[in-house]
Amino acid sequence: MICPACNAFVSLTPVCPACGSPAADEGKVDDWKGPYSPYSPGLPLASSDSSPADPEACLHIADCPECGNTFTHSVALWR
Repeated sequence: MICPACNAFVSLTPVCPACGSPAADEGKVDDWKGPYSPYSPGLPLASSDSSPADPEACLHIADCPECGNTFTHSVALWR
């Protein structure tokens, strides 16, 4: 199973839960929180768990340019 967003088969535009504006997909959570991540460990995510509840989903980070909200969203995997 593959993530269509990680493999650039689809373009995602998640909706910010705080203000309803289109947000930017910033990639999968594992890229931000992994052992070789160049990003700060204090990333303000809504979820502290990097694995999605659904094993057939890829958890991505999104950032809203309007209100600055950073949140996670699930992307359904393709078979």
